[in-house]
Amino acid sequence: MSEEMGGVLVFGAIVMFVVEQRGVAERKVARGGREIGVSNLIAFGSAAGERKTRIE
Repeated sequence: MSEEMGGVLVFGAIVMFVVEQRGVAERKVARGGREIGVSNLIAFGSAAGERKTRIE
């Protein structure tokens, strides 16, 4: 692989990282600033994203 191709791959990885971080920030704002962990989604499903969750 040439140096130019390596540079293109690194640049693409950086761009993808920045785009993903912006998406994470937008989703966090949409949830009112709350973090929702993957373990909560597995345990509680879509109720983990609701503002008031009741576990009985």
